[in-house]
Amino acid sequence: MESTPVDVTNISPEEFQNFLNSFDHVFSDCDGVVWRFRALPRVGEFFDLMKRHGKTVHFASNNSMRSQENYEAKFKDAKIENGFQHLITPSVAIAEYLKTANYNKKKKIYAVSCEQTIKVLESYGYSCKKGPDVGYENFEDHIEYLQDDPEIGAVVVDNDLNANLAKIQRAVTYLKKPDVLFLGGATDRYVYHKQGCSALDCGIFTEIIAAESHRDPIILGKPGKLYAESAMRKEGVTDASRVLFIGDLIDQDVGLGKAAGFKTLMVLSSISKEEMLAHKIRPDYYADSLASIVPFL
Repeated sequence: MESTPVDVTNISPEEFQNFLNSFDHVFSDCDGVVWRFRALPRVGEFFDLMKRHGKTVHFASNNSMRSQENYEAKFKDAKIENGFQHLITPSVAIAEYLKTANYNKKKKIYAVSCEQTIKVLESYGYSCKKGPDVGYENFEDHIEYLQDDPEIGAVVVDNDLNANLAKIQRAVTYLKKPDVLFLGGATDRYVYHKQGCSALDCGIFTEIIAAESHRDPIILGKPGKLYAESAMRKEGVTDASRVLFIGDLIDQDVGLGKAAGFKTLMVLSSISKEEMLAHKIRPDYYADSLASIVPFL
């Protein structure tokens, strides 16, 4: 079992200063940390104070579904300047991975993904195939989705709320060829609306496709180490040991921090203290919220 997380609002001034001195860069999740439906209290103030302490501030979300306009409105509501410019999502990490890997643009990408992920991929010059958005009504139509498509060179699975059996079958069919890349974005099995209230999330589709294709996806969302490296590269950060990652979920956010070598701070907006302490993965630090830390800054 890992060491007991430290409540940063219940330590001495000297210990709190040591906490501040232990990092130079802050990377933060968005949903559940900065906002829920609206901006959470005093979040803009928290990040402003971090900057006054000489920290750089960045954001890393698993939510590729939001448009730039939506993200910018969210950051504005939270009173955070230039938040979108310092944000990475799985869609961007996936596109950057393909670019670095010199993916053959003559090959198409089969996207079991939200529209925004497809838009990002297309903005990088990649051609995508998708669908069907409406599945078949009987199994006599099933055979259509067992046919290979030689144009497909990669399967991307990221935040598709409209995934269905036909899409999953197509992805599994294409992944039978070992040279077809399998890239995964968000891995979240659950979405949290508040502490103790969750619903199934799109990560389950990635798990199904992986199990049925007997392939492990290259994860370019949290908690994948490649996602953390992509975020650091985008923001010009080179030393993972000097990064503090703030999140509200253990598997995605704390898991990312552990994989990357970041220090981790968890806010208890989605997970209770009891759940946090019972988990095999533990953050280094925790607090009820960012607002609860502001008086100490």
